[in-house]
Amino acid sequence: MRRLFIVILTLTLSACAAGGTRLALGPTPPPRPAEGLWAILDPGCHKPDRIDVAAWPTCASPFWISGDSAVVVRTRPGPRGTALDHSYRAAVLLAGDDPVIAEVGNGSDGHLYLALIKLARDDEGHVIGATGAAFACPGQTSGPISLALNASGCEAASPEGVRKAAEATLREPIALSRVAWIAPGAP
Repeated sequence: MRRLFIVILTLTLSACAAGGTRLALGPTPPPRPAEGLWAILDPGCHKPDRIDVAAWPTCASPFWISGDSAVVVRTRPGPRGTALDHSYRAAVLLAGDDPVIAEVGNGSDGHLYLALIKLARDDEGHVIGATGAAFACPGQTSGPISLALNASGCEAASPEGVRKAAEATLREPIALSRVAWIAPGAP
């Protein structure tokens, strides 16, 4: 499941550039994630204690948060054993409180939505860990035609529809991944 989460996040980020967000799920001030290096962790994977992502186990995948954007750097084998790095950046907005909904993307390319629970916070109130999953909202139908305005379907949904889709995903424990803040810094 973590691999699906990473693939969805990477594909969304690869199609995105910084842009406006539209998520508004209530009057509660949105939580702010700690800036720096983060890890997506497979079930049973220990949180890395080093900032050298090359030394991380394969069960941990790095990404960075800076301000209101996220960056994923993927390395893949290149010709003659060299490594090719590809980075993707997208706007990030957190809203709501139970669950917290993360919207990743921009207005022109669409958004990925993540439902987050079990938030851990530092002494300043920044989010430093969570459990969550990517989710999609049910498609709107008009007779036999299903309208899919974007990959997640959540941009056309009401805030209540987005929240219900997030809650439904969270009831499936196999779909959940952990994310953890590792250290301050940038890629």
